Amino acid sequence: MKQRYYLSMLSQCLLLVLFDAIYIMAHKTIELFLFFSIVHILMFGLINFIGARFLYKPIGEAFRQGQISAAASRRIRKLTSYSTGWVFLLGVLCFLTGVTSLLFFSVNSGDIVLGDMPASLWLAEIPSTLYIFAVLPAFTAYFLINDFSLDLKSKLFTDFSFTYPSGKKRIGLTLLFTFVILGFLPAVLITLELIASGAGNQYAEFSTMTPLEAILPDRIVVIIGMVFAVVFISRSFTKPIHSLLTEINKVKEGNFDARATVITEDEIGVLTNEFNEMVKGLKEREVIRDTFGKYVTKDIASAILSQKINMAGQVRPCTILMTDIANYSTFSESLSPEEVVKVLNEYFSVVVSIIQQHKGVVNKFIGDAVLAVFNVPLDDPAHAVNAIRAALEIEKVTTSRSFGNGSQFATRIGINTGMVVAGNIGSPDRMEYTVIGDDVNIAARLEELNKQYDTRILVGENTYDMAHEDFSFTQLGAFQLKGKQRSVRVYKVEG
Repeated sequence: MKQRYYLSMLSQCLLLVLFDAIYIMAHKTIELFLFFSIVHILMFGLINFIGARFLYKPIGEAFRQGQISAAASRRIRKLTSYSTGWVFLLGVLCFLTGVTSLLFFSVNSGDIVLGDMPASLWLAEIPSTLYIFAVLPAFTAYFLINDFSLDLKSKLFTDFSFTYPSGKKRIGLTLLFTFVILGFLPAVLITLELIASGAGNQYAEFSTMTPLEAILPDRIVVIIGMVFAVVFISRSFTKPIHSLLTEINKVKEGNFDARATVITEDEIGVLTNEFNEMVKGLKEREVIRDTFGKYVTKDIASAILSQKINMAGQVRPCTILMTDIANYSTFSESLSPEEVVKVLNEYFSVVVSIIQQHKGVVNKFIGDAVLAVFNVPLDDPAHAVNAIRAALEIEKVTTSRSFGNGSQFATRIGINTGMVVAGNIGSPDRMEYTVIGDDVNIAARLEELNKQYDTRILVGENTYDMAHEDFSFTQLGAFQLKGKQRSVRVYKVEG
């Protein structure tokens, strides 16, 4: 980075030597313009290099030490303005050196006789010379160093995770500044020269060139400045935009760790900062979605977070599946608490996976029991069928394997279908998304009824009505379940 900064600053020396060459060819005044070329090389070469080393020193020390000090941070932020001011100062010194030299040395070469130049033209030539050899180099230095600063800030972000606030600069002011330097000032200076020369009468007294021929080199120099402006102004706008687009594409691919570097202090910097805040929010949302997905499926978590589900409460048909481990109390007495937790975690992992594979949602764990719902909160037209399929698979898996350190047990399941109220229940400080209704209680009673008939899966009449074409059932009869006034027909699932 240091070498690039030095080259950016020293490029002003080459630019001014190019300007000198243009004037030499136009005026054929080699003695005068070679003199200015030597001055420019000394000022914008040697002295400029010394100044550039001083300006970059705090930044170089920051890279060597591996940390950004307060002094380095300020210098980085002000590097463009400091470098621009330094180049402008060198241009003014070059001008003053040239004028001082002309006061003591008579230079009459080529088609110019400086002693015959009228005072009115001197007044016009002084601002024109300052513009060409001080203002224009400072203008090009501004955009060159600004382009360097954009890459410098990107490197600081990559190497040190260091970033700057967006700032309060405005793109419109930059464009206005460019218009004044490349449009307004040249027009004013040319007008002054033409007025001062008396439309050509006074030029003939000290030069064989017409005013139009005399201002032609100025026009060429301004065009060169415009080329610099077009290239580096566009880079100052497009570089941060391309950097932002790169990070946007990362986010589109699901990378919520993406962060765009704030490398400008204008509206683009504000936009970049807002993008970073947006991605931070998306990452937090993804963490919530991922955490929520441990309790419900990712699809349901996404639907709830995107407010596609009415969390306040809604009445809808639902199939409720309740599981319980047979003889759990006796089983748990023979194990230590740590072993019980290990067995239950393995068991729940299997049960939850099966329920979610069949579009169900585990609503809650109650000790060793699991309450799962189907068709809530997302629609599932085959919710009764899917609940029975999940139950059959749970029975098959739990009876064919062991959990923990070889523990084996059976699972009792009750399934019922009916209308429930689904929504957030609780206090403002603690809420739970659950289902409430008489049919939920019936599912729990059916699970308990398995004990009496030594069965594994029992379903209520509503579930049977929706799934009797997909499975084989055996009707056990109509039962008045505990706490219920009406009787419910109960069916055993055969497969």
